Amino acid sequence: MNLNLFIPIFASLSHFFFGFYVFRLRPRQSTQTIFFILNLLLSLWMMIQVARGFLPLSYRNLALNITFLPISFAPFTLFVLFKKIENKDQPIPTWAKLIHFFGSICIVYTCLSQRMATLKDPENFIFDLNLNYHLLVIYLSFWMLLAIITVTRTMLLKRGDFKVRLFLVLLGAALVLPITTAFVYFLPLIGIYKPHLSSIGLIFASILWAVAILHYDAFKIKAEVLKGGNVPLLNRVASVGFLKLLEKLDPMRFVQKSSHEKEEITKQILIQDYTLAEKTGELSLEKRARILSKKFGKYFK
Repeated sequence: MNLNLFIPIFASLSHFFFGFYVFRLRPRQSTQTIFFILNLLLSLWMMIQVARGFLPLSYRNLALNITFLPISFAPFTLFVLFKKIENKDQPIPTWAKLIHFFGSICIVYTCLSQRMATLKDPENFIFDLNLNYHLLVIYLSFWMLLAIITVTRTMLLKRGDFKVRLFLVLLGAALVLPITTAFVYFLPLIGIYKPHLSSIGLIFASILWAVAILHYDAFKIKAEVLKGGNVPLLNRVASVGFLKLLEKLDPMRFVQKSSHEKEEITKQILIQDYTLAEKTGELSLEKRARILSKKFGKYFK
C-alpha cells in the first residue's frame, strides 16, 4: 500500500480506537470524554486526507478546505483537556469560550467558502499559503501555547503523582507543537506537503496524555497489579515508568509513599503470621516463613 495512504489510515484508526479505549473505562471522568473528542477530531482529520484523494479534481479544492475543519477545533479541545486535568472542577474561562466561538465561526465560514487555501496542483494537493492560512496557524498555535503555559505553571507548584501527570501532559504537548507545526506550516513554505506525517507525534502524545488521565495513584495501581486486580492494560504497562518519573521529579514524596507502602506490607505479613500461628500451631517457623514468602514475595521484587 502507498505510504501516503497507509500512514493516515493507520493514524486515523489508532486515534479512534485509543480514544474509545480510554473513554470506555470506568469510573468515567470528564477528561476521558474530552480526550475521546480530541481523538475523534484527529482521526477525522487523517481520514479526510485519505478520502479526498479519491475525489474528482473539480471537488478537491473544497475537500482541501474541509480538511482544515477537524484540526481547527483540536487545539481548543486540547486546551480544555489540559485545564480539566489541572483542575477538573475549574470552569473554562468565559474569555476563552468567546474567542473559540468567534474563531470557530470565522474558520468554518472561510473553509466552506474555500478561502482557507487554494490548490495549485489538485493531483498532489499542493496549495498556496494565503493570509487566511497564516492566521489559522497563528490561532491554533495560540491555544497550544496557552495550554502549555497553564500546565507548566501548575506543574512547578504541585507534588507527587499529580506533578508527574502534568509532566506527561507537558511532554506530549512538547512533542505535538514542533512536529505538527513543521509538517503543516514550515515544510509547506518550502514546497514539502506531508501533513499526515504529523500523526507520528500526535499518536505518541495521545499515549502520554492517556496515561496522565488514568494514572491517579501510582502506588495504589502497583499494589492492584501485584494482587492481580482488574487494572487497565495501559496502567499496567505504564506503572513502572510512572514510578521512575515520580522518583526523579519528586524524590521526597516518592520515599514517603514507598516507606508507607512497605509499612503496610509489613503489617499484613505480621497479621498473617499471627493468624497462621494461632490457627495452625503445629506449623514450624520455617513452614510459616515459606507460606508467607509465597504470598508476599512478589511485593519485594
